[in-house]
Amino acid sequence: MSDEHFAQQKAHHLARPGYEVAFVSHQGRLFYSYFPCGALAPSSAVVKLLQGLFDRYQDHSFFILRNRIYTTAPAQAMCQGMVKIVAKRLHGSLAACDHGVPLTEEKVLVGREGLLAEEIFQNQELQPSPQKVQEARKASMLAWLRGIAGMNARGEVLHDYHRDIACLLTDAAGEVLACGLNSNSKNKTLHAEVNLVQRYFKEQGRKLPRGAKLYTTRKPCKMCAGMIHDWSEEPSSLEIHYAEDDRSSRSTVLDGLAQWIRLDSE
Repeated sequence: MSDEHFAQQKAHHLARPGYEVAFVSHQGRLFYSYFPCGALAPSSAVVKLLQGLFDRYQDHSFFILRNRIYTTAPAQAMCQGMVKIVAKRLHGSLAACDHGVPLTEEKVLVGREGLLAEEIFQNQELQPSPQKVQEARKASMLAWLRGIAGMNARGEVLHDYHRDIACLLTDAAGEVLACGLNSNSKNKTLHAEVNLVQRYFKEQGRKLPRGAKLYTTRKPCKMCAGMIHDWSEEPSSLEIHYAEDDRSSRSTVLDGLAQWIRLDSE
């Protein structure tokens, strides 16, 4: 039996009416997450699986995620981008088929019943207070962003610390909607933009509005670009102002759609 047939059998054993499922196998255990079919959120079964694995298995997530991830749902841009940044391979739109093979792996459910993974809002205290908004309008946006990014201390062992990256979202009129600070030292999915988008959903329950402007100290990577793309009312209307390029930001789903503006050129 082929690897895909085995995966189809696992999807059959995990099938739950009304839900998509994502899963990955490692050393006799089958890690899986569910997401309601048709639900609208900056998440998916794949996103919940990845974020949940980092939350629960910090020391072993790297080894688990070297294996192929499967999902019964089509692979959205945010799923593809997140896998490219923190995992290896993704197989989407997997059919759940019964080939008569028993499941021998231990099943391990990752993630709660909600639309988002557990423990993903470590930096909730970072909110755009009226004073901070005024500072942003009086000083240069880049200086303000770097000041927020500086809240993340850095040390000699860089991977033990959050990266000094921050971002801010405004509507077309300049009203501050949300901000985000990188918190990825343990959970590699928690880039500043992912924190911003998922917290905006948690607080507002809606997509990023048409004409929104994102200001960030570093150009969004494939993961962040995918989440911004899938969770924007109209990705082609976005303005993304960024200070620095990054290797992981090349050839993202937002290239050719959003308007890219270098902050140092403003």
